[in-house]
Amino acid sequence: MPLALSLRDNGSIQGDFGISRTAMQYEAVTRLQLSQVETLVFAGGGNRCWWQAGVVNHWMANGWRLPPTLVGTSAGAAVAAAALTSGGLKRAFDACGQLFRDNPRVVERRGLLPRHWRFAHDWLYPAWLASFVNENTFQNLSESPQRLLISLTRPARRLGLGGSVVAGTLAYLVDKFVWNRLHPGLPRMLGLRQEFLDLHACSTLAEAQTLLLAAAAAPPMMRAQQVAGALAIDGGYLDSVPVLPEDEADPAGTLVLLTRHYPRMPMLFRYQGRHYLQPSQRVPVSTWDCTARTDIQAALALGKRDVATVMEHALVTTD
Repeated sequence: MPLALSLRDNGSIQGDFGISRTAMQYEAVTRLQLSQVETLVFAGGGNRCWWQAGVVNHWMANGWRLPPTLVGTSAGAAVAAAALTSGGLKRAFDACGQLFRDNPRVVERRGLLPRHWRFAHDWLYPAWLASFVNENTFQNLSESPQRLLISLTRPARRLGLGGSVVAGTLAYLVDKFVWNRLHPGLPRMLGLRQEFLDLHACSTLAEAQTLLLAAAAAPPMMRAQQVAGALAIDGGYLDSVPVLPEDEADPAGTLVLLTRHYPRMPMLFRYQGRHYLQPSQRVPVSTWDCTARTDIQAALALGKRDVATVMEHALVTTD
């Protein structure tokens, strides 16, 4: 597909970058002021989300304050929660590294059938969450001036939990890797439903931990959770890039931190009015591995290098 570009007066470059079979228009953005960001979105992506931590930590260390609204799902929601507490990103990173070093295997097979297997994520992820969302930090989270909206997936009523997991996974893979859509549409067509819940509305620590756990619950690796009286699973089953509807968040004031690298796209671009920042390359870490061989430091380091590059070239400024 040919690459057609046109320069705009606002410092953006418009073109069809061939990311989808549909004619969706993206713009390569040449400058973004963080002071104009009102909503910061943390996409899911497992261990790739440490790239986001590297980016956000750099901005905060240089005096930037998080915007009024944060949105996240899966591990992205957890990274966002860690960023809301003093020193939370470092505590979360250190705890993750220690848990991984102490974990010998991803799955323990207690029989031939998958139902007899125990995935390490089912106990490791709650332990990791508790390292930075706990009795010492819950009050700070509850009183934070920023609100954190967490995206969950509700199973399709006609498919049930198991059918929704299978159908949602297949539909997501087709949408993401065959059609290469930034925001998949098939899972929604199959009846899966997206729901945003405010972490600040949680009245107890256990409720907050359950909400964050549900946002990353990917059966059979992690069990579905009961949230607000109904089953909830990983928000990524519907869309791992959870953006709010336009009537709830101004697209022009929204910045999305992706964790997947789209080779045909620039690092900073605009789509449907929102700004997106993506890794400069494939984040060099396994998404789901949780053992000593998992190099989360490489993901964090790439985030730090990428943000230093965009700041150095004034693609993104903190003023």
